[in-house]
Parts: sequence; structure tokens; C-alpha cells
Amino acid sequence: MKVCLFTDTLGDLNGVSRFITDMGELALEQNWQLFLVTSTAKPVPSLPNIRNLPYRFRVAMPFYQELDLVWPKAEAITQLLEEMQPDWVHISTPGPFGWYAKREAERLGIPLIGTYHTDFPAYLYDLTGSHWLKRRTDRVMTRFYEPFVKVLSRSLAYTEVMVNDLQLPREKLAVIHPGTNLEKFHPRHTDVTVWQAFGLSPNRLKVLYVGRMNVEKNLPFLCQVWQNLQERIAEQGLPIQADLILVGEGRFQRWTDKMRPWHAYFLGPVVGETLSKLYASADLFVFPSTTDTLGQVVMEAQASGLGCLVSDLGGPQSLIVENHTGKVLPANQLSAWVAALQEVLSDEALRAHWHQQAPLQMQNYDITDSFADFRALHTRD
Repeated sequence: MKVCLFTDTLGDLNGVSRFITDMGELALEQNWQLFLVTSTAKPVPSLPNIRNLPYRFRVAMPFYQELDLVWPKAEAITQLLEEMQPDWVHISTPGPFGWYAKREAERLGIPLIGTYHTDFPAYLYDLTGSHWLKRRTDRVMTRFYEPFVKVLSRSLAYTEVMVNDLQLPREKLAVIHPGTNLEKFHPRHTDVTVWQAFGLSPNRLKVLYVGRMNVEKNLPFLCQVWQNLQERIAEQGLPIQADLILVGEGRFQRWTDKMRPWHAYFLGPVVGETLSKLYASADLFVFPSTTDTLGQVVMEAQASGLGCLVSDLGGPQSLIVENHTGKVLPANQLSAWVAALQEVLSDEALRAHWHQQAPLQMQNYDITDSFADFRALHTRD
């Protein structure tokens, strides 16, 4: 069984890119003919099953400047498909590259399978507040996925979104077993000296966020929550000394100077061993996004020993065992988030309990199980 997976993002700092790269690495280890195909000027992982095709031009994606929209050379896609003769074409992202690959696969009669990694209609609604634009984008996504034999989701919560908002038939939908790399993300990577490398004190509690620094991740809300918490600490003389650590890239990095007086620090993009250390050396993870289809970073955090506070909208809530690995909080309710942060940061025993339970829970979320499920979904009739 040979699969060509086309993606508009590979090598970027996001959960979709990390998941696809994991699938590519495991495919090599297990001798599965999975080829990752992209078209980008950015560095991509050095894997022999990656094909980086030439493009005509590229522009930064509106509202998401860190991701390029690339218009590929259609003849390069055609040539690759004719040479490889895959059994499946998997479209991982519905950007221009994905649309071109979809068109060529249909023309050549190759069956299509895809993954609904990103809820673009919800993102656009969060960014613009336009119900009209969301409905229009829903219809575009419906038109994109209609000819697919199967459409995969990263969480059960989003199969309902695909049925209700995109009007996709339930019988063609399936969920990929969620998973993360339990070797890369583990409490053994704890190294509190990592904070000193960023000019921070290892003696203060660290509340970590990892992800894009943009509106659709609910960063303005998180900053408001943190500011309110710090005001409460000062007014009531609470014995809490904590820093908010934000890792990633995006437009809200410009808030660096504005947030520093509130003990909030933007570290920018961090990858590899250093990222593993940051996760394992923090005390709590926060993720207020309401539009994520799964929340790869929430799995990475728990695997590293962190309890998590997440919203009750979107996929991340499905990863939390309430009061054992974190809390699911009402989306965008300021008082609830401030109270929860105060409670957790004041309760060392609770954090210790979450630190013990979260990695145990993540034993059920090994990336190798995700790979096995992902591969099986391409071999079923």
C-alpha cells in the first residue's frame, strides 16, 4: 500500500506539522510506503520519504503570517503522481497546495482520503466575528471534502462539527487515535536550569503555554486572565510567585514589553530538546483555545508531567481526566479561569497529584498507536 500525503505545512512550528512528521518517521521505521509531499521554501525535516516540490509563488496566509500559502507547479504534482502510482492520495491541509493535489488525484482517478486537522471556519470567525464568513468557509470546506472516500478527525468532538457544520455524511468519517511522542515528552527531561538560559528565576512557579501567539488561540483572553490574577495576588497579598511562559510565534509577541510587568514572558519559538525541558520543568500548562480539533500540545504537556487547564470548547477537553490530570473550564469565563489558576498555584499537593497522574494517563496516547491506526485507515476497504 503506497500513500502520497500532501500538506501545506511541514517543518512549521505547529501540531499538524509535528504529527505529520511523526507519521513519516514511523513509516520509515516500519517499512510503510508513506511519502510526505509539500512545496515550501522553509526548512523541512531530513527524511528520505519527503518530497519538496517547486512552486510558482507564495504569500503569507492572512491572519496567520507564520504559514505560507504556496501555489505549486501543477505539472510537478502530476509528474510525481504518475511516477509513484499511489494507492491513496491523502490531503492533510486544504490550502492551495492541497487543492492542486486534490484536483490532480481526481483527474488521475486516485482515491482521496483526508484529515480535518484545522477548523478554519472557526478560526476565521474568531478573527473576524463574521457569521457570514464562517458559513461561506463551511461551504468551501464541504466542497473540498465531498469527493473524499474518508475524512479523518483528530478527536471525536470534531466528527460532530464535520457532520453539523460541514454536512459530511457520518459514514465516511473516522477518528485517528490521538497520540504523542512519549520519548520526547517525559518528566525525565526535567532541568530547572533551563529557565536561567532565558534569564528567568527557577525559584518561581512556571505556568506554560505552547502554541501560536495569535487571536484564534485565545491569547488576548489568556493575557487578561493572567493580568487579573496578578492584580488579585497584589491586592490580597497572596503567597503566589508565578511566571506565565509563552512559547511560540505570532503577532502577539509584540505584547512582550506590555506583559513583562505582569510576570509574563514570551520566549519565541522553541523546539527540540529545549522544548522538552521547558515542558518537564514547568508547574502547570494552560491552553484556552476554543478552536483546536485536538490539542497536540496538551498531550505533550501531560506526557511531561503537567496538569492542564483547558476550555470546554474544542478537542483538548477530550484529553483531560477531570481533577486527575487537570480541569476543563468554561470557555472565556474570566472569573472561572482566574479562580482555577489561583487554586492550582496555591495547592502544591494538587499539582503533585497531576504531575503523577498525567504521564500515566498519556500511556494510552502513544504516537505509535496513532501511527498504527493511521496506517490501518488507509488499508481498509
